[in-house]
Amino acid sequence: MELAFQIAKCVAWAPGVETEQEWCLWQAEKHDFSSDISLPALKAIPAMQRRRLSPFAKVSLHCALEASDHRQGDLPCVFSSRHGDLNRTTKLIENVAAKEDLSPTQFGLSVHNAVSGLYSIYTKNQAPISAIASGKTSFMAGLVDSVVKLHVNQLDHILYVYTDLSVPDCYSGYLDTNESIGIGLLIQASAFQGEGFKLSSATTNHAVLMGIQSLDFLNFYYGDAISWNTPVNKQTWTLTKN
Repeated sequence: MELAFQIAKCVAWAPGVETEQEWCLWQAEKHDFSSDISLPALKAIPAMQRRRLSPFAKVSLHCALEASDHRQGDLPCVFSSRHGDLNRTTKLIENVAAKEDLSPTQFGLSVHNAVSGLYSIYTKNQAPISAIASGKTSFMAGLVDSVVKLHVNQLDHILYVYTDLSVPDCYSGYLDTNESIGIGLLIQASAFQGEGFKLSSATTNHAVLMGIQSLDFLNFYYGDAISWNTPVNKQTWTLTKN
């Protein structure tokens, strides 16, 4: 079975690579990521609220707000991340180790669906929103969930947001990759057969993820290849574009 869909808008953020032109240059290996993280300005959010946001939340909300555009009021959403706001969570763990009191606010903002909740508050969005984590394959798991919901619920549009930032130094030794990336996709139903993207899967016993799924997707999206294969658990998913 193939699931057809279109990407009405793609917003991607990485250190030093933010605009569509910069991502095209990155895909052509003519532009690299920066070693310095310059966070999105988020001018649409009031300054008092903006100051409380962590870097993870700022990147996530930037991608969500820019990709959702004028459809923010009633837009089903899927948010996905491998690690979530791990920098905030690590500080809470350090507080526990030091036998210090925990901040209820900081704890509430550390959970995996915190940013999706913030998005719904800022935009007054009352549509269904879910949060996903699936290890190394969190990006594709979220994309598959978004496209399936688009078809099963017969939606016109759904917003998909994926974010991961570099983990704290105490965890870096346990990871083979440690990139900072944010992606927002406004996904819509295909108006015409054979237009846009198609998603299909096949069962396999040896599906191994070799790269970084989110960056591999952007390389495919901005490049000339017509298909891209990537695993989620024991399934290999194929994304093709016309």
